[in-house]
Amino acid sequence: MHSKSISLPFLGTNKKARSISIGWIALGCAVLAGSTSVTFAKELGAVFSPMSLLVLSESIVLLFTVLSFGFLTLIEEITSIKKKHIPSLLVVGITNSIIAPLLVFTGLHMSEAVNAELFLRSYSFFLFIYAAIILKEKITRTDIFALLCMFIGVSVVALRGFSGPIQIATGDLLILSGAVVYAIGGIVFKQKLDKVHPEVVLSIRGIIAITFFLLLAPITEINLINEIKSMPFALLGALLGYGFISRFLYLFGFYESMERLQVHTVSLVLPLITIGSLTFAHIRLGETIQWFHVAGALFLIAGSVVMQLSSKHLKGKPLERHMHIGHRHHL
Repeated sequence: MHSKSISLPFLGTNKKARSISIGWIALGCAVLAGSTSVTFAKELGAVFSPMSLLVLSESIVLLFTVLSFGFLTLIEEITSIKKKHIPSLLVVGITNSIIAPLLVFTGLHMSEAVNAELFLRSYSFFLFIYAAIILKEKITRTDIFALLCMFIGVSVVALRGFSGPIQIATGDLLILSGAVVYAIGGIVFKQKLDKVHPEVVLSIRGIIAITFFLLLAPITEINLINEIKSMPFALLGALLGYGFISRFLYLFGFYESMERLQVHTVSLVLPLITIGSLTFAHIRLGETIQWFHVAGALFLIAGSVVMQLSSKHLKGKPLERHMHIGHRHHL
């Protein structure tokens, strides 16, 4: 996403310094916008079925992808896709725009937004595991420490601080399963599609999700139009917020900051989204933040930061490069 230089007096006159300042502003917007995603999705889940929420989510991403890159440009890129990439694109489309979102949105009906945010953070954990097993990528001792932190973080939240019977709530299990499936799509992307432009993958995801919905809608009781008509006016803010803030503003801020700042810097700041998500869920939904949520968040953030610090000294390591560009494109 390329943009012209923005002329703002308070950013200074030095071109490089101004670009960095804009990058930090964009990164701040990405963190704030990304912090709203799960909460808005939870609110909309009260009216929309998981299937409807899925097609709305992917349609919004597709719409803003078209607006950002241009319809004709995307058509040209999609029609020039190499045949060898088509099967992998279909796999990523099915896993990341159908199966995983359905698991997450269904889980959100039975779980809290706070839990969903923390479980989705485990995406990086499963991605590393897959990379070690499937791609035979070397995992260092530092990576093992980071993975251990993430595992402890997920376990603490899933088992509610080990304060009761060892069992995971159905909603939490569905969301965690969604993170597993997202990671499968991520590893396919890394292995087969790392040369395909991200906007092409996002567009294909949207097209597959919409096609799936149109094929399934006639034989199910899902009626998106009726759901939209029955939506309380009070939820209009959540719908617009999810579309513009959670999806568009986040993606715009993410790509703008990636263009102007070091990738490593962006990757170290983005985990703050977890703290923002917990805070926003508490303020907007009134969800209670328990001690195990805080403990789990700290372990997950620590694991993520350690991974990024490790990757700084492993330039060119394929998995880290994928994690930098693939962050939070799922929900």
